Amino acid sequence: MDNPVISQINKITDCTEDLPYKDIPSLIKQLSDTDGFVRMQAREVLTCIGAPAVTELIHTLSSAISQLRWQIIKILDGIQDPAAARVLVEQLKDDNAGIRWAASDALIALRRDAIPPLLETLMRDFDSIWLRQAAHHILHVFKDAGKLNEAEEKVFEALEDVEPAMAVPWAAEKALESLRHNKR
Repeated sequence: MDNPVISQINKITDCTEDLPYKDIPSLIKQLSDTDGFVRMQAREVLTCIGAPAVTELIHTLSSAISQLRWQIIKILDGIQDPAAARVLVEQLKDDNAGIRWAASDALIALRRDAIPPLLETLMRDFDSIWLRQAAHHILHVFKDAGKLNEAEEKVFEALEDVEPAMAVPWAAEKALESLRHNKR
């Protein structure tokens, strides 16, 4: 079966060339194709398109099945657009461990841009064990890299507490206040 979108993709050899921006919905549809090669090529081209694809990817992510969500998260990981941070943080609460892990990796790739939405979500949804575990992983990576301030390190410590659901929202609120104060 000859697929016109994939045929156009096959002609692209460099991300600096004109990409089929108008075909972003078609490329996203290709992410569900039964052929793994088609999925891989569509993922590579959407990653190459970058920021112009982010809005449509985020929109599709909210209603997609697990396999498609994973594909979209991997693309967002490759694009590294801070606009995706909030939706990626929401994926940390998913029942699917693969989705949570991919979202964690994508948030780590966003570096400091991942911290404010992560803290906001920890304040609101502190009762989610999946969120707390993923946040611990992300903050652990940042801590080891020396990327956390003192207030953010307290969130990491709260996540290791015996009763994290009690300590985390307060520590997250203080860390978020600290971030906002430092921006002024």
